[in-house]
Amino acid sequence: MILAIDEESFAQGEFYQSDPDRYSHLEPLQAWPWQRSAYAIAIEKLMQAGARAVALDILLVDPSVYGGEDDDRLQGVLNEYGDRVVLATSYDRSITVGGPLTQQLQPLYDPTSFQPGFINFGIDVDQRIRHLPEPYLAALARETGQDSEPISFAAATLNAADIPFSPPQGNQIHFYGPARTFPQVSFWNVLEPDNWDLHLANGTFKDKLVLIGPTATSLQDIKLTPASNAMAGVELHAHTLATLMEDRAIAPLLPPGPWQGVAIGVILGGVAWGLGDSITRPLLRPLGFAGAAFLWGGIAYGLLVGGYVQIPVTIPMAVLGLGGVGYTAAGALRDRMAQQLVRRTLERYVSPPVVAEILDQPRDYDHLIGGKRLPAAVLFSDIRGFSHLSFHLPAEALVALLNTYLDAMVKAILAHRGTIDKFIGDAVMAEFGSPLSQGAKTDMLNAVRAGLAMRRSLAHLREQLQASDQPPLFHGIGISYGEVIAGNIGSEQRMEYTVIGDTVNVASRIESLTKRLGTDFLITVPAYDLIKDEIQVIDLGCHRLAAEKKKRPRCIVWLVSTMPMPVSINRFIKIYGNIWVLRPQRCPPLDPT
Repeated sequence: MILAIDEESFAQGEFYQSDPDRYSHLEPLQAWPWQRSAYAIAIEKLMQAGARAVALDILLVDPSVYGGEDDDRLQGVLNEYGDRVVLATSYDRSITVGGPLTQQLQPLYDPTSFQPGFINFGIDVDQRIRHLPEPYLAALARETGQDSEPISFAAATLNAADIPFSPPQGNQIHFYGPARTFPQVSFWNVLEPDNWDLHLANGTFKDKLVLIGPTATSLQDIKLTPASNAMAGVELHAHTLATLMEDRAIAPLLPPGPWQGVAIGVILGGVAWGLGDSITRPLLRPLGFAGAAFLWGGIAYGLLVGGYVQIPVTIPMAVLGLGGVGYTAAGALRDRMAQQLVRRTLERYVSPPVVAEILDQPRDYDHLIGGKRLPAAVLFSDIRGFSHLSFHLPAEALVALLNTYLDAMVKAILAHRGTIDKFIGDAVMAEFGSPLSQGAKTDMLNAVRAGLAMRRSLAHLREQLQASDQPPLFHGIGISYGEVIAGNIGSEQRMEYTVIGDTVNVASRIESLTKRLGTDFLITVPAYDLIKDEIQVIDLGCHRLAAEKKKRPRCIVWLVSTMPMPVSINRFIKIYGNIWVLRPQRCPPLDPT
């Protein structure tokens, strides 16, 4: 049984401080470190409740900060019950000018009034504790020049309880489960009269080995073990104690060392030769080796659980698994070449959707990079007055400001499954639906949501810039939807996956048009028609894009929100500010010539 010094027990000090008269029984817990009288009361009550032994996993090497009377209270209890009480002792290792120094830390109480138990454990190279402490304690004792064999905390507890145990046959702790495997009672229950009466009535501690120790994470007594990444030190002692008491220490089947490797190698070689010679069908051979690997793992599990004997598992199972796929060398070589091709692609492209499509469709790689037509939404964004900023700001400040802005914009685009195509100075080009499409409406809606997120991100960034006396930033966003040509474009020295076509040009032009129309977000009517039930816009009529050869009029709208608006215009303006609703006016039919 573990009497846990946990966060719940720490909280009891607040009750005492709020009402000392009502909660006088909690006075020993009013602040950490607790009064030694708290441990004295606990030991005395546990002994009266029939506990076989009590082990305190707290180093009491310094006098109590509450005065000598506090220490005297605990010493008096030790004088009465000390033959069944274990106090923690430790070897402290430190680095000094003269080199490593190992010294023994002993409780400050009369050494004849308690059973000392060393709490040290050896730590393996993976920073986990799995071995019984006795060999490690013996090594520490030799470092300090001590002749007598130190007794571990668990062994001292068994001695205090007068429970005989045999020297362990193995050297590893048998973990009975993860953290909190053993029953725990919060420490403050011993001091609280009503709770203690319940425990007495239920015989909670009768004939138990009671370990008192910290489980609160704030005390940082947390260990890494094979069974848990966060096991309290007192729980580790409990597993060790149970291992010794039930003689469940784990021992290796073969002594560790070169001969163990030779023996395992001979066995695996015989199994591999037998399977390879007896199974001739290529499709069955991997199954045979996989079956042998699982059989090995099953045998290892049976030996561990049934006989507390350990054999190597990971490497033998891996060897058997790899042996079963040896006949696929030619196919593996082809796959390796494909992987090299993918790797070269990954070095050029940074867009996660592009990488995903290449990995999901490696056989269509040539088609992907060779070029294909597909519908997509294209987004352009550009900072307003950036040329003026670049003229007045120092180069370092300008680059830092631009990087901050682009980082915010990229996060908004990627959050809505966009592909960052390129940066053109302060401009950002992105597409939605290339190379992976979620459907025309979803792609376009993702583009709109990304644009709105960019607007919100810039508004937040602008507040930060103004607060730090930096120039505020404004931008324009343009989105068009239509067919694009996607592919790998460039030279042998530098290539990039991008999209081209009229849709790209239109997006760039309407982004530029935001300056003339005095807004920040424009989309074309073909783009609007895909998601008109999802957004509210302002119809800005038809405009010619001067850079296009045929001077075709393009209808654009000012994007306001993705929220449907089933309310009147006046109420919408009252709630949301100066935002207008789409009028029924539409662009006239285009002259096909």
